[in-house]
Amino acid sequence: MEKQSSQELSIENKSAGFSRVEKQKLAEIQLQLLPYDVLRDILSRLSIKDVVRMSTLSREWRQQQICHPDLVFTKDTFGISTDPDPDFTKTINAIIRDTDTKRASWTAEFIVNVDSVLRPLWSTSTTTTTTLDKFAIEFGLLRKHKYHIDRWVNFSIASRAKYIAFDFTFDIDCVGPGCDQYKDVFPLCKLSGPSGSCVTSLVLGYVWLKLPPSFCGITNLTKLTLKTVSINGGDLQRLLLSCALLEHINIEWCSPLSSLRIGQELCRLQYLRVRRSELEMLELHAPNLTKFEFDKDLAQIVLSDCLRLSEATFLSNMRTQEFNDYDFDDLAFTFTELALPYVQKLFLLLNLDQVLRFSENQTSFINLRHLNMNLEIGWDPYDDSWAIGFIHLLQLSPLLEELELHVGRDRFCPPTMRMVTAVQGPLHHHLKSVHMSGFCDVLGLAELALYILGNATVLERMVVDPVAYAETLHTDDIYSVSKAGIIEGDHYHVDQNRMFAEQILGSEEFRHIVTIL
Repeated sequence: MEKQSSQELSIENKSAGFSRVEKQKLAEIQLQLLPYDVLRDILSRLSIKDVVRMSTLSREWRQQQICHPDLVFTKDTFGISTDPDPDFTKTINAIIRDTDTKRASWTAEFIVNVDSVLRPLWSTSTTTTTTLDKFAIEFGLLRKHKYHIDRWVNFSIASRAKYIAFDFTFDIDCVGPGCDQYKDVFPLCKLSGPSGSCVTSLVLGYVWLKLPPSFCGITNLTKLTLKTVSINGGDLQRLLLSCALLEHINIEWCSPLSSLRIGQELCRLQYLRVRRSELEMLELHAPNLTKFEFDKDLAQIVLSDCLRLSEATFLSNMRTQEFNDYDFDDLAFTFTELALPYVQKLFLLLNLDQVLRFSENQTSFINLRHLNMNLEIGWDPYDDSWAIGFIHLLQLSPLLEELELHVGRDRFCPPTMRMVTAVQGPLHHHLKSVHMSGFCDVLGLAELALYILGNATVLERMVVDPVAYAETLHTDDIYSVSKAGIIEGDHYHVDQNRMFAEQILGSEEFRHIVTIL
């Protein structure tokens, strides 16, 4: 009886094992029978990181030669950590050698991983059917990796990718004799003409661009981003003019540029961003331009026929330094000459001295409805005179309805209780909504709040938040109320700041308007 049971159990185990094998074969057959578009749709619902992991573990997926529509390769895609973790007990030269060794290992791992994903797709029969939405390489590579880069560029073109990005910027500073970042002539000519007709968005970082005489433009390109790119003014002008459908241009840290003058009309251009480049003079004709971001490096701006310009952003690169006459002249010239009469939304990142200079500025923002100012306050001012400049800015914006004032989180002075009285100024007849974050006892801030409460005749609400969210010192990002809940604020001295706000603004007189968070 026991022997019979043992035999039955053995048969059942064999049957179970056979069943598992059959199920595995059935799964493989079913996988092969699924249409290509269905399999591709399955992949598209996964992150590229998950797809890479799955293709590593599953031979069947690799054999299918199915490509994820968004091939975006970064260090995070493959879990590569680029933390140098230096040993500070060693000499500087030894630390540099160790970092170079680690960087070489990270780069080799990155290249091997990218090639392992692309290898099944490199055959002629596959590349003719493979189409991508995105292809991106975002990793610090060197000139000696040109062979691999050229192959990836060829693949991105053959796969008819709509979005192509090659950004070779390192995560960490690159020093020492072994550090020779890519900075080679990027083969942009391969995207010229019919071969690049599918490309609608292009991002290039840390490359050198030199257009050959045969370059005839990227036919359907609508978005162009250049970050830390070496390109002269002539080639940049040729590039922009040869891409007739451009709607979005972003230029950051590019050189050697002194001026860019484009006489022809960029009729499709809607968004222009020029940041931290050597470009001092910009002249262009863009009748459909609606958004413009610039900084103090761009001292002279001529925007002809830009009647639709409704949103502008100005970021001061000098906000962490003492203000001097030269800086003031540049700032005054920028706003006086630019004259933004059609702008309805204005975003500013300034320090207190620069706000004060608005008291001497005569530029009118006659259509401005929304003003967002991120304010860098490193050390407490000697008095509240900067608030006079802010009030003058309100005067220059007679139709302003919404105001956001966000004090930076990097203030180095502890709060102190003091007596506060409103600064004097004229009435404002359109301001309805005010939101202030980073509220504290810095001289002028509470005085400004009291001025608004006493002089904004149609004010409906004022929200006062003692938590500081704006990163005015370490980043150029503009904080706005729309980012609330996304960015974690600085709660340093928040209880004292809230107590100060309650003391100044929490009276029964303002209870129906003021909300203190």
